[in-house]
Amino acid sequence: MGPIHEDRSSLTTMSLFEQRRWRPGRLAKNTIALGMGMGLRALVQGLVFLIVARTLGTEGYGAFSAVLAWAGVWVHFCGLGGPVILIRNVARDPESFSQNWGLSLAAMALGTFPVLVVFGWTAWRLLPDLSCWLLVSLGLAELVFWPLANAGDFAYRGFERMGRSARLLLTPVLARLVAAFALVGLVHWQTKAERVTLWGWLYAAASLMAAVYALFRATRDLGRPSWPSRRTLWPYIVDGLPFSFWGSANKIYVDADKFLLARMASLEITGIYSAGYRLIDLAFLPLHALLDAAVPRLFRAGAQGPAFALSGSLPLVWPALGYALSIGIGMWLAAPLIGRLLGENYVGSIQVVRWLSWMPLVGLPRLLLLYAAATGDAQRLGMMAVLLGAVVNVILTVWWIPLWGWQGAAAATYASEIFMSMMLAVLFFRKV
Repeated sequence: MGPIHEDRSSLTTMSLFEQRRWRPGRLAKNTIALGMGMGLRALVQGLVFLIVARTLGTEGYGAFSAVLAWAGVWVHFCGLGGPVILIRNVARDPESFSQNWGLSLAAMALGTFPVLVVFGWTAWRLLPDLSCWLLVSLGLAELVFWPLANAGDFAYRGFERMGRSARLLLTPVLARLVAAFALVGLVHWQTKAERVTLWGWLYAAASLMAAVYALFRATRDLGRPSWPSRRTLWPYIVDGLPFSFWGSANKIYVDADKFLLARMASLEITGIYSAGYRLIDLAFLPLHALLDAAVPRLFRAGAQGPAFALSGSLPLVWPALGYALSIGIGMWLAAPLIGRLLGENYVGSIQVVRWLSWMPLVGLPRLLLLYAAATGDAQRLGMMAVLLGAVVNVILTVWWIPLWGWQGAAAATYASEIFMSMMLAVLFFRKV
């Protein structure tokens, strides 16, 4: 496709046509449904976070966060990008659900075991001081059970059934809340080291229950999968694999600082930093609700190229910008409440939150361009941009942690956000 300005009138006409056909009211409804689901999820996650962080202490929570971050690097290879292709194909052709549902589950079955082996070996070598059982339990939770639950959620999004998707978003965190209360009840008989291992198994049990429920509901409501042949499975994997590299690189980009702090500083500092960063993660949820609600529509527009996906995302800019600015100010002002919520051990997280409170605002251009690339069939462009961003983030984090500690990790995150936004803008507009 040529430059975006080559056929401005055609693009404008299509944009107006698409906006009429998309019915913004439905987008608003889906955004509200996903937003409410993510909001309730954030509330429950916040409660789980408070319980677990106070119960495990800074060192225990640091160990848990480090393993979770490392598992997150590998989780996107379990499905080989299948769930994203499922949304795309069903959004463009709802009648293809049964075939794509089967392809997505088959790709997951093919990818999970090798990923488990790689995760276990690398985690054991890089984090030798942590419990082997913690690595096993969180490996099962994040690399087997969570992808299955996520696939059930994604199955509804292709049909724009965001209400059901929102309810499925709540299932894992509600199960973890029950597990967190169980942790509090059992903690009196455990040493500090044993508490982390216990929480790993409770976390895995909660993830298993969520996966079973999600698969049951998706199959009952949407239909059974049609199991694919090798001839159809291989092109599906080739199409989806860039999303796996993309997701993995994005996870490295987001969580490398936590893992590297555990490796280069201490678990206590990792716990303080992770606690503050967790609150920033929660602040991103409404932005993802808005963009995720628009994904099926953007996929339909993006069938004609990334320029059309970008055009469809432009109406989302102002509400997203207003939210990012408001939440940045709010989190900077509310940061002192952390000491009261988590206890004196986490007072250091106040400065972490204040350092990172502007992340939603700084990261907004990156998010918008990545969603446009993903839904405009430019996933290789997005994959390349995120991979380069992850490399820059790791290099800067390794360089700056010895100089400035967790402040260096935070500064590296900001620098990488700006770098990736600029790089995406250049690559994206060259592409379109």
